[in-house]
Amino acid sequence: MDMQFKRKSTTTIFGCVFALFLPKICFAEKICTVPSEPVTIKENNTDDTVVVHINTTTKDVTLNLTENPGNAFYLRGSELIAKKGLDFETLSSPEELTVQVRCNKTGFRSNTLIVIVRVENINDNTPSFGQSEYTLNVNELTPVNTSIGLIEAIDDDSEVLYYSIEPTLNRYFRLETMYTPNILVNKVLDYDVLQQVKLILYAQDTPLPSQHAPMPSQPSERSFTATATITVNIKDIDNRPPWFQPCTRVTSGNAKICLSLGYRGRVNLTEKQDGALQLQPGPVYARDGDKSRNEEISYKIVRGNEDNIFQIDENSGNISMLKPADIAGPISLLVLASQVLNRDQFATTSVIIDVMKKSRNPPRFEKERYEGYVYISSGPENMVLRDRTTNRPFRVRARDEDFASGINPDIRYEVQYSSYVNITTDGFILLKKAVRTDSFALQLRAVDVSTGESGTAALSVLVIPSAGVQSPDESFRAGDMALLGFVMAALLVLCLIVIGYLISRVKKGNPDAFKLSEVSIFSSKLMFRVMLEVYSAP
Repeated sequence: MDMQFKRKSTTTIFGCVFALFLPKICFAEKICTVPSEPVTIKENNTDDTVVVHINTTTKDVTLNLTENPGNAFYLRGSELIAKKGLDFETLSSPEELTVQVRCNKTGFRSNTLIVIVRVENINDNTPSFGQSEYTLNVNELTPVNTSIGLIEAIDDDSEVLYYSIEPTLNRYFRLETMYTPNILVNKVLDYDVLQQVKLILYAQDTPLPSQHAPMPSQPSERSFTATATITVNIKDIDNRPPWFQPCTRVTSGNAKICLSLGYRGRVNLTEKQDGALQLQPGPVYARDGDKSRNEEISYKIVRGNEDNIFQIDENSGNISMLKPADIAGPISLLVLASQVLNRDQFATTSVIIDVMKKSRNPPRFEKERYEGYVYISSGPENMVLRDRTTNRPFRVRARDEDFASGINPDIRYEVQYSSYVNITTDGFILLKKAVRTDSFALQLRAVDVSTGESGTAALSVLVIPSAGVQSPDESFRAGDMALLGFVMAALLVLCLIVIGYLISRVKKGNPDAFKLSEVSIFSSKLMFRVMLEVYSAP
């Protein structure tokens, strides 16, 4: 019983004490309050910005800051104030700042208020590259989609960056994605075509509106852009063999080839020619197919010189004779050109040497000078004529005394120093265009294509009026007219004598007078007809 009594007494006393202090405790909690949710403030706020208002329901309350991160806040009455502008990027814990305020009042229990301040990050920093200029080197045959460099920018705002590259129509390089500035090869490179490319890389902290130069996605939204200049140097690599010159370039896919038709020369049978042989279209010569490398080339005859008639200079490529050739006909040599430092890079070509019997006589024209004629109305494809009076075509021939018949089948005709005519293989001269002059001259050349020997002749061409048109220089001369007058006078005198004789016989009554008169009339008609034909003649 005593124990139960004691417990009841203790409970009653504790209840009374709790009842006595409960109003004060509850009142202390209510006199200082702050919002339970975090308070947000934008970075770069102005000084003395109100962060939060502390609610007090009674007077004479004392407020003290017990935790002030970065000493960034102070109390002004019942307001928590930002002492300075807050920079999100420099805060040690930028997500949330915990501020503690102690609330005191005499006779009341102290209370600590916790204010959670969140600093809102805004776009206030420009992206930046580590350098303003970059230089990248890439070999010309780097495979497509190969990376040649990753160049990233940084942004203190820790935002996503968007990248683009200019020129946007660049065919040779591209970015992996707009978020990854990994520069990739977009097309096979060729040093002969392209040695260097200039690119501009953009980094922007707002989405790109298009594939053109970076711009803010919205006019009211702040946007910052960084740029870097990238110089890409294309490096020439040893990927082509020597090319014999001259040659014709052809393309097969991405490969470039230079085709040579080879070389040709001639030597005389049983004669050793001194010095380098003269070849067509020129001496044996090859250069490095890689434009800028210019590797040293060496030469070698690899086939066709079994009798050791010829030799080739290893450095220059000049071919010369070691001894005479004793059999007529062509000798076909295969010449190899290879790089001195890389024998795997090589090319071959043919050199054909024609061994000819020696010529003793060059071609010769039948005359040293010729004269031809064309009508003033003649045009293209009309022939030059051999004389004024006929339409027989003009023709030249050249003889070669090395042949019994004088006819050398290897003779070819050429026209020199004239744009008016061509010459056929048979020696006929044809106009190429209408002639606008009184005459023109040219030189004919007959070439023995097997020996290279030649002969020449001159040709003068006169332009004459068309057939049926009288030329001024064909009109009657003064002497012709005098002779005609003399003949006419003699006929007139003869006629007068005949007429006088007839008259005298008529008077004497001669019956034959009528016959004589007929003769006189006939003579008169004859004289008239002669005069008519003379004057009507061209």
